[in-house]
Formats: sequence, C-alpha cells, structure tokens
Amino acid sequence: MSDTKEIILSAACDIYLLEGYKGMSMRQVAGKAGISPTAIYRHFVNKEALHHQVLREGFRTFDSYLQAALVGRDALARLHLAAERFFAFASEQKKYYEILFLTMDHTVEHSIKGALAKDATVSRKFMVDRVKDCMREKSLKDDDAGEVATLLLATCNGFFGMYVSKKLSDTPAEMKAKYQRMYQRLLNGLRT
Repeated sequence: MSDTKEIILSAACDIYLLEGYKGMSMRQVAGKAGISPTAIYRHFVNKEALHHQVLREGFRTFDSYLQAALVGRDALARLHLAAERFFAFASEQKKYYEILFLTMDHTVEHSIKGALAKDATVSRKFMVDRVKDCMREKSLKDDDAGEVATLLLATCNGFFGMYVSKKLSDTPAEMKAKYQRMYQRLLNGLRT
C-alpha cells in the first residue's frame, strides 16, 4: 500500500472516530491527510469506498494478529495465544479496534457487501475453530463451540470497551495483568 493511501486511511480513521460515518467527508479526510480534496479521488472513488477500505484494512490487520496464535504447541496454547493476540491488537491498533468493535456503523450500505461480510466473520470463525480444537483435545468442557467463542470474544471486547470509554484506567502493564486474570477466571469455568 502506498504511503499516501496509508496516510489517507489513518486520517479517515481519526475523523470517523470523532464524527462517525455520516459526519466524515472526503474534504475533511483530505485536509487531515495534508492533500488536496481532488487528490484523494486518485485513491478512492468516493466516501463509501474509503470507509469500506478502512474496515477491510482493520479486519485484515486483526486477522494478521490472530494468525500468529497458530504457533501454539496444542489447542489450549493456541487459544491462550489468541487471547494474547487480541490484547495486542486492541492495545497496539487502538483506532482499528475502536472502529471494528465499538463504533462500526452497520447502517452504511456497501456495494461490495459479500467481501466485507466475509472479513467481519473471520475473527469469530477463528475463535470458534480454536474452541472446537480445545473441546476435541478435552482441555475444555464439551459445549456449543460457537457460544463459548462468543462468550470469550464478548468478555475480552467488553474489557477493552471499559478502557476506551474511560470507565477504567490503569497503566498498560496493570491493564494487561487484569486482562490475563480475567481471561484465566473465565477459562477456569470452561476447562474440564
């Protein structure tokens, strides 16, 4: 991806987080990116295409974090790594985390819905697969893998939502320690 395109995407993220999709304009994004309003159209046909690319890039980035969890020695280790990678994504890619998990405007119609819908379900499928693997190896109780994966994702997401909304505030090290304890408590209830 070109530097200009990355600058545009970063500017679009900033404005989207402040104004939402409806409040974001190509002119605002161009101004924040430091390019002319007409120059932005060399990279994106319209606001919908720009918004779509912001979401796709966010999902692609999140997936790249999760894929690193596949190096675990067994199913439970891979599940633990997935939880760690979720923490890394939320703390290192704060803009994308907030857009994908807290503020994404689902009312926006995209012309390429299929690709975006597929991107949006990759992380859930990844977690369902990790949970199924753990159940097959008998490290987690036999249960509905989809519901267990949803419980894990919802709990982790809720944890970060508390920080983003400023209901909790800790140093990064304290936040990570709390996250690990919360995750372990949750997992203890699910283990065999």
